[in-house]
Amino acid sequence: MNDVTVNVPGITWRKIADQICTAIEGGADHWLETFRPRPEDKARATERPWYDDEKVWSGDFSIRCKVENNVRIFDREAVNQGLQWLAANHLWRLEQIVKETGDAETADVFLQACVLGDIVYG
Repeated sequence: MNDVTVNVPGITWRKIADQICTAIEGGADHWLETFRPRPEDKARATERPWYDDEKVWSGDFSIRCKVENNVRIFDREAVNQGLQWLAANHLWRLEQIVKETGDAETADVFLQACVLGDIVYG
């Protein structure tokens, strides 16, 4: 797989899928009310759960995220902006993603950076 963005070498769609899966299953439930794909996004997945399939993330996707009754969109642009925000503000978290040494907190921070543009929830 190609890198997600040329500005963040070492980040692949597999690593993005790993962060999403870890965040959903291990840490984002304290702030993320819903994480709903379009039917075509979910249908593209052949792995289970659907959100752990890198084919979903390497294509055109748009996930509706509900946070405090506000809907936000998680898409390719949100991923790239979140990665850039992490590079500028928490480079060590980005290094954890690249080196695959992060944990549920790293994944939660990644998802917050992508969906909210900041670390808002602890």
